[in-house]
Amino acid sequence: MKAYLHADGGHFDFQWNVDCSVGKGGQNNLRADVLYIQWYYRLAAEQAETPPDRKAVYREVPLSGSCTGRDDDPLVRAIMMHQRSLNHPQVDGRVSVATGSGKVGTTAFFVLRLGARIARMYPEQWPRLDKIPGCPPEVAQAARQAVPQF
Repeated sequence: MKAYLHADGGHFDFQWNVDCSVGKGGQNNLRADVLYIQWYYRLAAEQAETPPDRKAVYREVPLSGSCTGRDDDPLVRAIMMHQRSLNHPQVDGRVSVATGSGKVGTTAFFVLRLGARIARMYPEQWPRLDKIPGCPPEVAQAARQAVPQF
């Protein structure tokens, strides 16, 4: 995991990014990245705004830090369902590393959309993921290490 800053109308927005692709056909080789995405779905499963059909799929996602990248993996199923429900421009079951402007066409990279939702869920703690209850230790450590030291 790493910080991602992008210019938006004269100011900078902060988001969290992954270092490797996660999900279907993804690299899935960095535990903190996989845990971050798995944790997102566990958080979203408990939100009132999440539709019941998605909650059921999201609750199946384990906090294991691993993903097979296959269609039958619970994380891949959650990502696919989520991308479809948002009409995301790339419904591929994968969370890719955000690059450049942070957009796929006119839509933000999927990883940035996930971070924006966490920011809405936990506005008092954002962007300090380590301050959100239940944050996996590896995600908390990655977030703390990404904070600039002066």
